[in-house]
Amino acid sequence: MSRSPMHDVVLLEGDQPSTDDDTPPRPRSHRRWWAVGLAAALVVGGAVAVQHRSDAAADERAARLALVPGVIAPADGSLRALWRLEQPEAAVTYGGAADGVLLGGTSSGDGFDLHGVDAATGDVLWRTPVDVPVDETLWSWCDPVRAADGSELAVCTAGPDAPAASIALSSRTVWTVAPRTGEILTSRRVRGDSTVLVTADQLVVAGSPDTGVWRVQSLDPSSGEPRWTFTPPIPRTHADFSQPQLLDEGTGNVLVSLGGHLWLLDSAGTPLVDRTTTDGTWWVALRTGTSLGRSFSSGGADGIALLPDHSTVTISEQPVYVFPDDGTAPDALFTLDTRADGTWLVGRSAATGAQRWTLRENALTSLLVEGTLYIGTSDSIIALDPGSGDVRWRRDVGHAVDQMSTDGDDLVVVAPPTTVAAYSRHDGHPSWSTDLADELSGLASVGFAPGTRHVAAWGLDGSVTAVG
Repeated sequence: MSRSPMHDVVLLEGDQPSTDDDTPPRPRSHRRWWAVGLAAALVVGGAVAVQHRSDAAADERAARLALVPGVIAPADGSLRALWRLEQPEAAVTYGGAADGVLLGGTSSGDGFDLHGVDAATGDVLWRTPVDVPVDETLWSWCDPVRAADGSELAVCTAGPDAPAASIALSSRTVWTVAPRTGEILTSRRVRGDSTVLVTADQLVVAGSPDTGVWRVQSLDPSSGEPRWTFTPPIPRTHADFSQPQLLDEGTGNVLVSLGGHLWLLDSAGTPLVDRTTTDGTWWVALRTGTSLGRSFSSGGADGIALLPDHSTVTISEQPVYVFPDDGTAPDALFTLDTRADGTWLVGRSAATGAQRWTLRENALTSLLVEGTLYIGTSDSIIALDPGSGDVRWRRDVGHAVDQMSTDGDDLVVVAPPTTVAAYSRHDGHPSWSTDLADELSGLASVGFAPGTRHVAAWGLDGSVTAVG
C-alpha cells in the first residue's frame, strides 16, 4: 500500500484540529495563559529590579552619610541605653574615634593612664600607664590621625592645669598610640606652652626649645621623625607668654598665626601666604578651605577672611560653625552679622567672600547635608537653600535649638533638659519625641558627643550613656 508523503503542519491562530465528537473548541484565552504569565513575570521582575536598585541606592546613601563626622546612627522614638562609661572614662566621648576606638587619659593614685574604649560597645579595651609628672593636675585629649601607610593611629597629649605663666615653665607630653592595642609608638616631651595640632594626616607641634625662637614642625605620626620645620622670623622674649596658633585650614595646609603675622604652610612646610595681620587676631576655619580671623584690639571687631585662592577680604562678622557638614554646596559659607535691628545670618561665596543673601535669624546651631542648610534658632528649625537663602521650610518647636544632628532621614534635636525629638529633613514634620529621664535615672543633660554616633546622656555622677 502506498503512502502519500508526510508534511509538517503549523496550526495558525484560530485553527482547531478536527475531532470525531461534538466537543466545542477551547477558548483562545486558554491557549494564551503563557503570554499572560510571561507579562506578569516581566512586571514583577521589573518591580523587583527597581526595588533592588532603590535599596542599593538607599544603602549607598546611608553608608556615605555614616562617614560624615557628627552624623548619628539611625534612631527612632524607642531610644534605649546601649552602653555606659563611668566618670573616669566618660571624657573619651569628646574626641574623635580612631579605628573605631575612643581614647583618653585619666589620673589616679597610681599615676596617669591612657585608655581605649570600643566606640560601638563601650567596652574598655586597654589601659596603658604612661610617664608624666605626678605632682600636677593633668588634662588630656586624643585625636585620630592617618599614618603614611594609611593605617589609623591616635595622637594624645596631657599637660598641667595651671596659669599661663606657670604652664610656660612646665612641660607636656605628646604620644602616638595604636588605637586597638594601646601600644605607645612615639613619646615626646615638649614645653608646657607648646601648641599641638592634629590634622587628617599630620602631627604639627609649635614649640620654643629655647627662649629666642619658635619652631613649627610636622612630625611623622608613626616614628616621630620631623617631616619639615618652619621657623617664624619673629623673636621671642622672656616676657612674651603668647603662643603660636595652629589651625587646620581644611585642605591639607596649616595656618600659623603669631605676633600679628600669618603664614599658610603647604604639606611640605612651604609658605603659601606670608602677610601681616592685626596683633591678637584669632583664626577659625569656615567651610571649604576658608578661614576667618578676628581681632578686638581696636575696641571693635576687625575681621579678615583668607579665601581658598589665598586672597583676603574684609569680613567683620562672626563665623558660623557648620557641623555636621557633608561638603555639598561647596561654594557657600556663612557668617552672623549683629546689627542694631537684630542678628542676621549672611550667606557668602566661598570663592570670593561676596555677600549673596541675608536672613534675619540668629543661627544657634547649623548643619549642612545633601545640599540643604539647617539652622536652629531661638524657637524654630529652618531649612534653607545654601546658595540663595530661600527658606524651604520652617518648623516652630517652641524652644531654643542649640544642639542638632541628623541620622540622614530626620533632624535630631535636644529639648532641654532631657528630651530628644526628631523632625523630617524633607518638610520639618515631627517624627518622634522621647524624654530620656523616663529611661535613665540621675540624668543631668543630653547632647551629642563627637566620639560616638549616638545621643549622649550625661549623668549627675559624671557618667555618660550612649543611647540609640
